Amino acid sequence: MPAVRKALLVLFAVVWMIACFVPAFPLMVLFPLPRWRLRVAAAYAWAWSRGCLWAAGIRLEVTGREHLRARPAVFTFNHTNDLDFFANAVITPWDTLVFGKRELARVPFIGWIWLLSGHPMIRRQDRGQWQGVLDRVEARLATGVYRTVIAPEGTRSKTGVLGPFKKGPFLLAARTKAPIVPWVIHGAADLLGRGRVGRGTLRVEVLPPVDTSGWDPERLDEQLAQVRARYLAALGQQEPAAAPPAS
Repeated sequence: MPAVRKALLVLFAVVWMIACFVPAFPLMVLFPLPRWRLRVAAAYAWAWSRGCLWAAGIRLEVTGREHLRARPAVFTFNHTNDLDFFANAVITPWDTLVFGKRELARVPFIGWIWLLSGHPMIRRQDRGQWQGVLDRVEARLATGVYRTVIAPEGTRSKTGVLGPFKKGPFLLAARTKAPIVPWVIHGAADLLGRGRVGRGTLRVEVLPPVDTSGWDPERLDEQLAQVRARYLAALGQQEPAAAPPAS
C-alpha cells in the first residue's frame, strides 16, 4: 500500500501542477512586467504546494508569521528534503526572490514558470555566475521592494543535522543591511524519506529578525555563527565536534 499511495500522490502532483500552469503561463507571457511575473509565479507555487500538502495529508503549522513582514529581508531556512519547497512556497511573501538550482529550469511546467519569473538561478560549481547572481539580487534588495530566500547550507542535509553554512546569504545581508529572518522547518525528515510520504504536521518556526545594520563584511564568520547558533538552539542540536588533526 505505501508504494501505491506514493504513486497516487505523484500522479496528483503532476496533474495539479499542469492544472495550475494553465492559467499562470498566459498571465506571465501576456503581461511581462518583472514584479507581476514574480507574483504570478508565487501564486502558482502557493496553489500547487497547498494542493500537494493537502493530498499527502500533511498539515502546515506556522508560528511567528508576523516576522515575515520585514522588507527588504533575507529569509533563510534549514534544508532537509523536498517538503521544504512546499512549506516555503506557502509562507513566503509574494515579492520574494527565491534562489534555486539552474537545473530547475529544465523541469516541465514548474521549471518554465520559475524561469519566466526572474527568480535567481545558480550553478553551484560556477563561482563567477554565482557572484553575478548575488550582485543582481543585491541591487533589487536595495530598492526596498523585494525580499529573498536562500538556504545557507546550500544543499539538503542527508542526516537531518544542520550542515555547514555558506557565506553568500550573510554577505548579501551585510551589504544591503536587510535583516535576516531565519525560519526553522521541523519534522520534514519524519514525514518524507526512504520512499515514503507520511501523514502528520510539518511545523515552521519563524524566528525574530536579526538586525544587520551594524554588520561588517570583514567579520562575516562571527556574524554567521550568531545566526547558526539560533538554528542549532531551535533544532535542539549542538555544533559537531571538530575532527582531531591527522597524526
